[in-house]
Amino acid sequence: MRRTRIPSGVWVLLLALVTAVGGVACTESDGAAEPRTGSQIYRAVCATCHGRSGEGFVGPSLSDIALRYPNVADQIALVASGRGGMPGFGGQLRPEQIDAVVRYTRTRFVSNESTSTTVFVGPTLPPSTAP
Repeated sequence: MRRTRIPSGVWVLLLALVTAVGGVACTESDGAAEPRTGSQIYRAVCATCHGRSGEGFVGPSLSDIALRYPNVADQIALVASGRGGMPGFGGQLRPEQIDAVVRYTRTRFVSNESTSTTVFVGPTLPPSTAP
């Protein structure tokens, strides 16, 4: 399958359109129940751009997000303030909601490769010459 690269300006336009239509945030004022858990907040606010399973869509994949942001405070600041094409959600989500969704993404979107461990084997010893 041939992949076509979409210019970044198109992504920004798409993100602005989704935001304007109201698909980005779910609040009490629109009659919907306010999301409370990290999973609910992710589905209501983040999945539109990052994909239902964090695979990426308009926004990047969240696979191994904890490895890209080892300090949780950095990821919280990114969600609150935004960067590049990602809008900040500090004005739409309360600090505890941002914390909940960040902690959810750090535990939910982990690839099998990132959880593997490396085992140190050590030097190989010659066969024993004992009788």
